[in-house]
Amino acid sequence: MNIRHLTAEDAGTLSEFLKAHPHGSIEQSWAWGELQTSISGRSNFHVLGVFKNGKELIASVLVIRQNMGLTKTWLWSPSGPVLPVGKDRERVWGLLRHEVGKLAHRHHDVFVRFEASVPVEEDWPVKLKKVKTSYLPRYTLLLDLTLSEDQLLAQMAQKGRYNLKQSAKAKVTVREGGKEDLAAFYEILKVTGARDGFYHHKESFYSHFLNLLEGNAVLYVAEVGDEIVGGVLVAYFGDRATYYFGASSNSHRKAMSPYALQWHAIREAKKRGCTEYDFLGIAPEDQPKHPLRGVTQFKTRFGGKRVEYHGSRVLVTSRGWWWVYRVLKAFR
Repeated sequence: MNIRHLTAEDAGTLSEFLKAHPHGSIEQSWAWGELQTSISGRSNFHVLGVFKNGKELIASVLVIRQNMGLTKTWLWSPSGPVLPVGKDRERVWGLLRHEVGKLAHRHHDVFVRFEASVPVEEDWPVKLKKVKTSYLPRYTLLLDLTLSEDQLLAQMAQKGRYNLKQSAKAKVTVREGGKEDLAAFYEILKVTGARDGFYHHKESFYSHFLNLLEGNAVLYVAEVGDEIVGGVLVAYFGDRATYYFGASSNSHRKAMSPYALQWHAIREAKKRGCTEYDFLGIAPEDQPKHPLRGVTQFKTRFGGKRVEYHGSRVLVTSRGWWWVYRVLKAFR
């Protein structure tokens, strides 16, 4: 086995590897690194790959460099690392950990945060320092798209089916949006953020989301008459479709456009051959005051299976600055 830094020329090989891997994610792709570094404060990214027999990619990790203030940086690996399933997992992780550690020391990064999308039921060799905070949701909801549409409707909560019927009665239509619809979507997103207390990026980020993930990302918009009343951004990658961002306007609230949007995206995912639909982030059942409690009620009305991932793990490479980071985090 050998390990090396990947380049843009390896993006296609990396993408195919991730699509075929049971824990592969678009969030470990080259395009995702480009997307994340379009955000202020995220300066660059690196991808490391482990190869078997010199040419077969068997593991990878994307890390994104982030500013923490005081001229210091740290590395974040969303949904990573992606390790082989089987006997080589421990050995491969050792190789990646060593190389990522060298990278962090070379660039004076304070720590590396790994947030793998691996269910807690599965053994995980990343035995690093546990931290409570994370950028990615630790709990999610997965919908089994191998079920028929009738079966998917049957497993929905009664209130979910009712609201879906209400959207049909209100004559909500859903279509694939183009770049010309992004401005309207963003305006509604700002309204949603103010109403429900959600953070949103600058408008340029959502444009980059569609451009950099071209072929894998789609904007769907809901309309009542000629008025756009909602939208969702969904990514399709391998066997999984993931719902990333959603918005609904304050007008035509009784039309229940979010239900029409999700049902449309779910049906499109089935057409594309996806076997899972990821609602990306729900509250744990034992935390009634969790910030995701409101959206969790909406998402769980579509049925699906709750999944808990292994929590964030941190490789500390500068203990002194790690302490400073924790103090600053506490004050914020």
